[in-house]
Amino acid sequence: MPKWLFLLILLIFIPTASAELMFEGENVVDIFHAQDFKENLIKAKNGDARAQYLVGAAYLHGLDDAQVQVDPDKGVFWLKKAGEQGAAEAYDDLAVSYREGLGVERDAGKWQEYLAKAAELGKLDALSEVTALYRDGNPKMGVDKNEKKYIYWLRKEAEAGSVTSIYNLSRRYRLGLGVEKDLKKALEWIMRGVQRNDGMAKAYAAEFFENGLGTEKDLVKAYMLYDLSTGIGREAKQELAKKMTDDQIKEAIARSWQWQMERGVVHPSSEGYRYRYPLEESD
Repeated sequence: MPKWLFLLILLIFIPTASAELMFEGENVVDIFHAQDFKENLIKAKNGDARAQYLVGAAYLHGLDDAQVQVDPDKGVFWLKKAGEQGAAEAYDDLAVSYREGLGVERDAGKWQEYLAKAAELGKLDALSEVTALYRDGNPKMGVDKNEKKYIYWLRKEAEAGSVTSIYNLSRRYRLGLGVEKDLKKALEWIMRGVQRNDGMAKAYAAEFFENGLGTEKDLVKAYMLYDLSTGIGREAKQELAKKMTDDQIKEAIARSWQWQMERGVVHPSSEGYRYRYPLEESD
């Protein structure tokens, strides 16, 4: 297989940040083509997961530099061996291969199987792909939407820190969409997004405190969160201010400033940080 074609293929499943990745921070394309295939084959037989991946990829896609011909059975065998040792990108490679028909025939069932394995091992792009797959379905591959599987993977992606998934999961608990309605869980999830300094999460969390959803009503905290969300919650903050005293607003602005100072972040804030915390008037 020409090097440029393999590069296009490999870029589909090039490793992303994960605790299970074998090539994090490395150029896997160059490593693949520069490998000593015979030496790696020996290492693979001795249980080296990294070598198993390289050998498996060579057999699955071919490796002209080492005169390795495509052998799908051997490719799948060695990639599965690497995956069984926790190599997330080995399963991701298999998933992409069965989805695209790269070295093997397209197979929706095997695509889903290996995609799930890669996602379970923490391959972030696989996790994102499997979540979207069951949310939207894939008519081309004959995969229908699956609400139960979607929520399972949505939770996994939220646990991995995706603020979009955190927001979507919180919203489902708030409204009872596919899960039992639980305002406390909805608030717990969206607060994870707040801790990740996401503006949308802050504005959404503010609604819980403003309206007493899953918690006691706290207008000061709601105003603070709207303030931290900057432009996203600007109009809601202005409406909320009509229900608050000057002292409450003063407290909320001070808390917003303190939150930012503790985390080393700076956001455009109401009234130019007129107050500091503990509360004191600025000059």
